[in-house]
Amino acid sequence: MLAQSFTMLLVRSIKKFFSGYEQSIIYTLLTKVSGSLRASFSTSLLHGYVTADKGLHSLYDSSLLYRLLQAVFSFFSCALGAVLKVVKRFSEGGLLHRLLTYISSKKYISFSYGLAAFFLLMLVVPHERWNNIYAVGAAFLFFFLYCLKIAAGRAKIPSISSMPLSLIVFALSIVCAIAVSPALMDSIRTALFFFAAILFMLIVWMSAGDEKALKTTVNALIAGLFVMSLFAMVQRVIGVEVDPSLTDLANNEGMPGRVYATVGNPNNFAEIIVMIVPFIYAMFFASRKAKQKLIYGVALAASLIALAMSYSRSGYVAFAIATVVFILIYDWRLLLPLIPIGLLCIPFIPETVINRIFTIGSLEDTSNAYRIYLWDGTGKIIKDYFLSGIGIGTEAFAKVYPFYANPLATKAPHSHMLYMELLLEMGILGVSSFLIYMFTIIRRGFSVVKKGNKTLSCIIAAAISAFCGISFTAGVEYIWFYPRVMFVFFIVAGILLCAVKLSRRK
Repeated sequence: MLAQSFTMLLVRSIKKFFSGYEQSIIYTLLTKVSGSLRASFSTSLLHGYVTADKGLHSLYDSSLLYRLLQAVFSFFSCALGAVLKVVKRFSEGGLLHRLLTYISSKKYISFSYGLAAFFLLMLVVPHERWNNIYAVGAAFLFFFLYCLKIAAGRAKIPSISSMPLSLIVFALSIVCAIAVSPALMDSIRTALFFFAAILFMLIVWMSAGDEKALKTTVNALIAGLFVMSLFAMVQRVIGVEVDPSLTDLANNEGMPGRVYATVGNPNNFAEIIVMIVPFIYAMFFASRKAKQKLIYGVALAASLIALAMSYSRSGYVAFAIATVVFILIYDWRLLLPLIPIGLLCIPFIPETVINRIFTIGSLEDTSNAYRIYLWDGTGKIIKDYFLSGIGIGTEAFAKVYPFYANPLATKAPHSHMLYMELLLEMGILGVSSFLIYMFTIIRRGFSVVKKGNKTLSCIIAAAISAFCGISFTAGVEYIWFYPRVMFVFFIVAGILLCAVKLSRRK
């Protein structure tokens, strides 16, 4: 009771502080300055390009390729609808007929709730009990169910023309990477994870027909992260054994074992935190009720504590980048009061975390130096295979890397950098199509970030800031090595595209 009263008092104090700040002379002055800068920027060529609704997309959305893809998808949906009618007719009175009728009726459980429930489970199932084939099966199952909704007339056939061309090229690059791989079966297995992630993105993008369904998906990710954070806290209480392969003990003296929650690796855990925390910001600012803000505030506090205990240096920097970007998009004037608040929090940060931050970029730390030697060997492979790549998957890398390895880094499962790994595995076409795709969807977000309602604007700002933060981590880690991180990455992309779609509709 006392803790609840203290929390409510804290929320009221923060609310009163910001309301007072908005009435201050400093805030008024910053508002006038930002208004002047915004007016100047709104007439510039850069603003016209960044905020354009279509841009280069209008050049290819009516092309033969897009019309062919639309025809294939429409034919598949119509054929499935015809099969559905035939099966229902011949199974009338039977169990199969009842099941199909139930699925096709309005009584059928909401598609968005089922999808959100799986995302929640995907985050909270412990690493030792998780198998990535679950996600692959779920992705194809939900895609089939969505097509079934279209066939039953409960959803419209989506327009393929809204799909970025770069995504199609990226998918083709994955297929080409299988063809050139020296480890065919492992590359096919890895490709299934890629396609499952892309399907999750497409399902979230196409299936969420309203704001409520989109918020359900966002809240499922937040709930999953909260449970993961509780797992991490329990691990800290129980105690985590220090792993020398994850920590340079000589440069991190006194640092306890790094928590990893349900994903088996502290860096992967931090990557998931970086991508989901901005959505906690979004729902906090979009919520109108104090109880809702309190819930999101508790989730945020738990996530930040878990991030600190992960001792992920790239996670710390990525989190800071994501936070600053979100504030800049939402209201950059909030940076002024938040800077002193952040400085006041420094004395309360554990010394082990401070020491960990100070080792960022230090070549005396073996894990930092190891990356330099690893990138040297990987760069030599890229010189020979930058056009075609060597094929996707760990086995393809393991078969080629030893012939190019730096003597100081002879063993590695991957290149420790997403961009380098894509160039290494898929060649120049794979990495360039991915980068263009990311630029395209972020640009789409910027084009409508201030045009929708507050909730949609906050969700778009959260997705953009999440990608800005994780892009830093991608420069020092191969963030897709652990498939659950890749799934979350593409789910966030689906949320961004869905929020853009709903904002344009409004």
